[in-house]
Amino acid sequence: MFTLLPAASGALAETLGRIARVAQRHPAAADSLLQALCAHAAAVGDVAAGVDALYARFGLLEPRGHALELLPALEQAGARAAAGHFPVQAARVCEALGRIAYQQGEYQLASEQWSRALDLAEVSGHLQTGVAARIGLGQIHYAQADWARGLRQMRDAGEHLAGADDSYLAAKLALNIGVGSFETGDLPAAERHFSHGLAAARRGGHRVFEAEAHWHLARAALARQRMDWAVADCRLALDIATRHGYPWLEAAASRTWTEIALARGDNAAAVRSTRHGLSLAQRIQARAQARQAHLQLAQLLQAEGDAPGALEHLWQHLALQSEIERLSLPARAALAAPPPGDGGAPVTPEERLLQLCGRRQRLATLPPPEALAELKATCTRILGLTGVIRWQLGDGGLSAVQQPRYLDLLTRHGAPLALPDAALHPCHAELAGLAGAAEARIEVPLYDGSQLAGALWLVDARATRAWTRQELLIASQLALLFEAIGR
Repeated sequence: MFTLLPAASGALAETLGRIARVAQRHPAAADSLLQALCAHAAAVGDVAAGVDALYARFGLLEPRGHALELLPALEQAGARAAAGHFPVQAARVCEALGRIAYQQGEYQLASEQWSRALDLAEVSGHLQTGVAARIGLGQIHYAQADWARGLRQMRDAGEHLAGADDSYLAAKLALNIGVGSFETGDLPAAERHFSHGLAAARRGGHRVFEAEAHWHLARAALARQRMDWAVADCRLALDIATRHGYPWLEAAASRTWTEIALARGDNAAAVRSTRHGLSLAQRIQARAQARQAHLQLAQLLQAEGDAPGALEHLWQHLALQSEIERLSLPARAALAAPPPGDGGAPVTPEERLLQLCGRRQRLATLPPPEALAELKATCTRILGLTGVIRWQLGDGGLSAVQQPRYLDLLTRHGAPLALPDAALHPCHAELAGLAGAAEARIEVPLYDGSQLAGALWLVDARATRAWTRQELLIASQLALLFEAIGR
């Protein structure tokens, strides 16, 4: 559980802070208090406070293996946040749903939820959720063994977190950067980041990250063949995880204890540890962990001469691996280019954008209304839009009198804003009367030199749409063409 900034109210933030301190010693009592907060918020119709209290409860229960119990409540909370126009709260719900999906090995769904959380965090300027979502997206790359790309994502999250005083995210980020460094062969950097994560966890009293840091340090010690360090750190990780009830962490550390037992020549202890880790992973429906444990058991039983038992676990390993790959397939399929169209016509958005850029000089020779109409029509085909609106500053467009917060948002952000849900725009009330305001869209600030000149809205036909990073890049390029025509 990390401190919610901003919470729905100052009073709620203070209450959640007190409950967080209670949770360090009495998690069950803290859970009861959070349940009471959720019930009170529902009774008085305070949607934002109710979602914040539920998210805090998720933060308490998730490391203890009870996140799935909150899934229906989180899904309902997301719908209420959207209906009430609370983008920060909706972003928190998406971040939590991403973590649940990730634990279950549903990487495509986790990626969608974290991308949506990041979009909402960007448009509402919410640092914490944006960093947490970036860490999550980095973990998706890790899960697919793309360690270098995941590490770049983690470092990007670190740049956004720089200067913020948040021990929870600092610990989480340091440990994840350490993992990427470890897997890419930079053991000194990995140990340094694991130590930073341990320090941040202790500073903030985040026992789950303290245990995780000791687990990673044990792995690093094994890599250095320092058995004494590995044993000490792994025992600390298992002790904290067992005493505080962190099943995911206990299962992870049990895998490393298996490696330690094997190094000591104690095969019986290795089998016991692996079976224990498998039981924990199955209990919390952590597919990736269960898959690893089945493979470990298959290897251990094969070494003992138990071929039928080894084969049984190998089949279960392969079944889980196939299931995880199936759940992740849409993410990979979306990256594959469609087959060429008839006659070599451009079929991908990138090809169509390149073709449009090639017509830039011809567009410059057309009367502005004709050039603008052609540009809008091409944009709708490139991104599959229902319409394109170019808002200019002044009469008939955007004004500092009617849309002051929105113009401030465009000026401060200075980059494309992805609106996955029209109801969750932080300036919803200011924009409600404008064409396209009820639909999902990408908004790109337009400039004349260094001065804000308006905004380009790339509007979908639906109220919700999950925009991709690729589409945001395309939107940036399209905005440059609109700026050129506007001059």
